[in-house]
Amino acid sequence: MRKPVIRILTIPVVTMLLLVLNLEYAAAQVGDGKVSVSLQKRVESELDKGAWVLLNSKEEWKAAETAIIICDMWDRHWCIEATNRVAEMAPRLDAVVKIARDKGMLIVHAPSSTMKFYENHPGRKLAQKYKDKNVAKKISETFLESESAAKWPFEISNGGCTPSPGDARENEEVWTRQISTIGISEGDAISDSGIEIGSLFVRKGIKNVILTGVHTNMCVIGRSFGLRNMKRLGMNVVLMRDMTDTMYDPASEPRVSHFTGNSLMSEYIEKYVCPTMVSSDLTLKKQFRFGDDKRPVVAFIMAEGEYRADQRLPEFAHELLLKKNVNCEFAVGEPVMEGAHNIENLQILEDADLAVVFARRRALEPKKMAALKQYVESGKPVLGIRTASHAFDPKGIAPGETSLAGWPEFDKEVLGGNYQGHHGHVEQGTVVVPVPGMEKSMLLRGVDPKGFTSPNWLYKNRPLRSENAQVLLLGTISGQPAEPVFWVNKNKYGKAVYTSLGHWGDWEIESFRNIMFNSVDYLLNRLDQE
Repeated sequence: MRKPVIRILTIPVVTMLLLVLNLEYAAAQVGDGKVSVSLQKRVESELDKGAWVLLNSKEEWKAAETAIIICDMWDRHWCIEATNRVAEMAPRLDAVVKIARDKGMLIVHAPSSTMKFYENHPGRKLAQKYKDKNVAKKISETFLESESAAKWPFEISNGGCTPSPGDARENEEVWTRQISTIGISEGDAISDSGIEIGSLFVRKGIKNVILTGVHTNMCVIGRSFGLRNMKRLGMNVVLMRDMTDTMYDPASEPRVSHFTGNSLMSEYIEKYVCPTMVSSDLTLKKQFRFGDDKRPVVAFIMAEGEYRADQRLPEFAHELLLKKNVNCEFAVGEPVMEGAHNIENLQILEDADLAVVFARRRALEPKKMAALKQYVESGKPVLGIRTASHAFDPKGIAPGETSLAGWPEFDKEVLGGNYQGHHGHVEQGTVVVPVPGMEKSMLLRGVDPKGFTSPNWLYKNRPLRSENAQVLLLGTISGQPAEPVFWVNKNKYGKAVYTSLGHWGDWEIESFRNIMFNSVDYLLNRLDQE
């Protein structure tokens, strides 16, 4: 048997690839009548009670067994804000629907309470054609059992709408049909009934259902044809999270932006109802974002199996949503120690303002590594945590003989580090203290000036390989010289912050959490370093 080989591509080779590869690689369509989708969900941790782990899975679906439901994309809403956002999203959703239809998916238009408008339409007659008694028995207006202990992510006041002079008057009729921007073609179905739609799905052999439209916290989740009932019918149901909106007024708790409300609702869906996906899986373009969503995009790249990054980073991201008004996206790899080189959804780097890397010894397909290098070479910032020092140094490990790309110099070129392994684990942990003279740095705001003790085993990084690196924290263990454990580096492209801390226990330490928040602020130019 030939030894598995990993071919490490150099920067010039990757630069050349950038000229010839189409970097819109995310979850590309595959084969005739099939589509590959990347699903994101959150499951309860087996290691930490009450915690959640974020997972990504790739699935290949038969288009003929897949349907898209367009929920309540009305021509007008009583809330003018909602009307405007529907109008903004509709052209992009129409493009998604056209691609899905061309692939052979069934399209269901479900503008509730407007069926009179469509009573003579062939699509309406198609939806009324079948009635399945078993479907009728399963439709319910109740919450799912999985939601029994769930907490709703936000309060709803004013109907979820910020009052505006453009809102409809009381008792004024508003919606009359689906917004005309979204086309209805031959073979599409039109219905606002879960019984009709479910019966049609049974008849057509539909197994996979994608919900789009508005509003996720009301109609998309709760309608008779919504997420909950599609799940009750045994469908492989998914929310297309960038093709939806919520009814949330930022004046309500937790008093975050409307678009952060959207993000919080997607988190809820991923935990208690079903996975989510993005329109990029069909369009091969950037996912949709509302024009008024000005939040910086933080791209979390996590692929390691030792320090619970798949739990701790989503928890950190949730706090960033609530406290820092950022938009958090995830590129996820299998959480194993060796031999897995997949990281999905790296297309999030295309419009990221900050990349947070917590990965270990991964090689990537050349186009994915090219995208990572393109991000760094653009001058955008990087926050590296723990194993990021050897995130893309695969040491020849490969799942079979294949051509994959590594970046073993990421540590030196981007982070400025000099990773040489670690000292053995000691029961008393690593004592972390500020570098003398750096105690008042804004990056150490909220850090105990006396230091703290980390459960990490200490990484060897002396001496750092960047002349532009400023060390802020040192770590010591008995009988060994101090090692840098937290520093800022200005590399030839831009700026980076790295910490060799990052054990799951570190996130319980207030000082560590504060340096993580401070690092995000600094790298997003929200914090001036003293």
